[in-house]
Amino acid sequence: MGAFIPVAASALAADKSATVNPAGPSIWYFFGYPFEAGSMIAAICACIAVRLYVAQKDRAQYRWNIDFPVSALTIMTTAMAVVRLRPDPGLALIYGTGIGALGVGLITIALNFVQSKLPGGPGAEDKPAA
Repeated sequence: MGAFIPVAASALAADKSATVNPAGPSIWYFFGYPFEAGSMIAAICACIAVRLYVAQKDRAQYRWNIDFPVSALTIMTTAMAVVRLRPDPGLALIYGTGIGALGVGLITIALNFVQSKLPGGPGAEDKPAA
């Protein structure tokens, strides 16, 4: 038993890396894309809070049938913005709030963007054919 104690003490002394914490934000990965965890949490929480606020303002019957898909889209768009832009947590709150407030307007913006890029869509008359 006496020989075991020095061996255990030297094994514990050699394992110094277990107590070292990195300085800086915690980095998470989603499908191989890195992003700061704090920024993602801040943005998603802000987006959800705005979507819940919007849903409470319009208390119509079957409101969640419409608002649930829109909320899911705004949360995914917020997550994409954080992964793509990698903002600090304060700016991520603003992104989450703004994208959450867009709601159905986000669909209109995306539809106009896609239609402008498709041949024969609205706005295609101004662009020369490639």
